Amino acid sequence: MQQQSITPAFGSLVEDVPVARLGPPGFRRLHELWQQRHLLVLRGQAIDGAAFEDFVAGFGEVEAMEAPPWSRAGWGAEQSWIERPPFACALHARPGMPEGSSTWFACLPAALRLMAPELAARLRWLALHHGPNVHPLVIVQPESGEPTLYLGARGDTRMPGVPPAESERILNIVWSYATSPAVTLCHAWRPGDLVLWNNLTVAHRHEFADGLRGLRGLRVKGRYTLSAPIRKEADPVANVPEGNALNHRPAGPWPHWNGAATPASKLYNL
Repeated sequence: MQQQSITPAFGSLVEDVPVARLGPPGFRRLHELWQQRHLLVLRGQAIDGAAFEDFVAGFGEVEAMEAPPWSRAGWGAEQSWIERPPFACALHARPGMPEGSSTWFACLPAALRLMAPELAARLRWLALHHGPNVHPLVIVQPESGEPTLYLGARGDTRMPGVPPAESERILNIVWSYATSPAVTLCHAWRPGDLVLWNNLTVAHRHEFADGLRGLRGLRVKGRYTLSAPIRKEADPVANVPEGNALNHRPAGPWPHWNGAATPASKLYNL
């Protein structure tokens, strides 16, 4: 199996691995690489829908991934509003994929590591409303144990117990890290590409020339309740140190966000 890192933070390009003929040992190696690198780009996959589904089903129970009703969608994760969000997502480019289509990806564990330790520690006390469900802002990836941000869709989340303006300001800070050049990559689609990513650790944003025409998509159904393992840690009554304000938030001002990605040393006045 020939593979090379796409960026230092995440993503691997895998070539000369036809997934339709992948045996158990090869699948195990590919699965281990995916867990380590969060996102795989498998080139030259001339497969039909049945073979695509058979491959993705190796990661768990699958369901169809619907196309967004717009050609340019914002940053987000698939179905973050449900109790058990999808664990993984996959897209496959069929022949005739329009030129000029691309998808941006952001590695959220790497974004968390970019932050000053004090800022990262503050975020561990916070949670986000995703529609009817609340998930911690920082979760532990259930299978690898790696801490990661979990942000959902940029425009559809808010922090419970935090005034709206403050919630938006904190989220702007967090998203400036999550979408910084050090932790993002842009994949330009070509026919035969198969991209598989971890939906709990990678955010995505589509820029399609003509909707999702030419792409088929699948989700791996979620099997983990994200809030349960660290509900106690995120609980404002039981665990926030004495003297803190805004329920979840430690005392002291949040750093100012100016709308652009800023190095941690400047953003947090180190």
